[in-house]
Amino acid sequence: MSRTIRTLLATVAATAMAASLVACTAADDNDTNGGNAASADAPSVVLSNAYIGNSWRQSMVNTFETSAKQAQEDGLISSFKVSNAPGENSATDQIAQIKSILLESPDILLINPASPTALSPVIAQACAQDITVVVFDSGVESDCAYVVTNSFPEWAKVATENVVDAMGGEGNLLISRGVVGSDPEAQFFAAQEDVLADFPDINVVGEVKGFCSSAEAQKAVVGVLSSLPEIDGVAGCGDGFGIAQAFQSAGRDIPAVAFEPSGRALRFWAENDVAAGSIAIMSDPGQSVAALFVALAIRDGVDVPQTTVFPSVLILEEDRDTWIDAVGDDEIASWPWTKDLVDTYIQANIDDTVEDAPLPPVPTKG
Repeated sequence: MSRTIRTLLATVAATAMAASLVACTAADDNDTNGGNAASADAPSVVLSNAYIGNSWRQSMVNTFETSAKQAQEDGLISSFKVSNAPGENSATDQIAQIKSILLESPDILLINPASPTALSPVIAQACAQDITVVVFDSGVESDCAYVVTNSFPEWAKVATENVVDAMGGEGNLLISRGVVGSDPEAQFFAAQEDVLADFPDINVVGEVKGFCSSAEAQKAVVGVLSSLPEIDGVAGCGDGFGIAQAFQSAGRDIPAVAFEPSGRALRFWAENDVAAGSIAIMSDPGQSVAALFVALAIRDGVDVPQTTVFPSVLILEEDRDTWIDAVGDDEIASWPWTKDLVDTYIQANIDDTVEDAPLPPVPTKG
């Protein structure tokens, strides 16, 4: 087990609150609404989402709606709405969407942004209306918005350390890069290089561009595999399922990989002969829920840092089957965030002890 995982797992696990799986009523093709069951002084919430076209975004929205419904029933919020922009992660479409949302004057605006810069003026407009704005899954240029995020370098460090540990610190390693040229990929690759610098017996035999996509990584690995020697591990970024399938289709042993925590990937991992020491790790779709509870803390007067860091979803082999029972085939696993757990992480961010904060418990299906 890697040094980072030992740190992440060192403290006592918290207890999760069971979420009621109650569907929200559809308002139109792009919006969903929650009713009004809470006290009149509880805040109203709108989530602005720029894109709904992949499993991560769909899991993010579904997880938020479930938790927001529970928060409403608990009297923490008065109402909630998810507004999905119609475009393909278009900043222009999301700006128009947010301007429309501002006409409703919600108390809290949560944003999964299409751009870290283009939304700055409309975010400033929201803040000028005394709306609490929390952006998640990406940074944003704003003096007034709060940011909830996972750490790309920490994700890269944990994933790479685990693959290297599974290799016994030596052997042939293939690297699957993300979207080369983007800032997150640059952070990710730099963290991978920092890990590998401590392992001189690891031989990097090649790189492919997998774009952090199983489908793309599978094609990329298939294209080079015949020219490569025996591979003991592959360091990637949420594309391990496709990488493993590439090795399987070539009739080669599946090396240690870092899977994405989708239901299909977890089941493949369980049902096939994958090298011991593999893990699943990815940014958490539950950031939307963490953002909700961060916004409530801000409104309660807590001195929340401008940016709060929460853990990526991390699935070890010993927990894999429990996660399988909780994650549907087309879902991406997410942490079961509760108000108490988020408050713990807010305090850990204040105290600069995030690495020592307890991971949430493995979720169970209700």
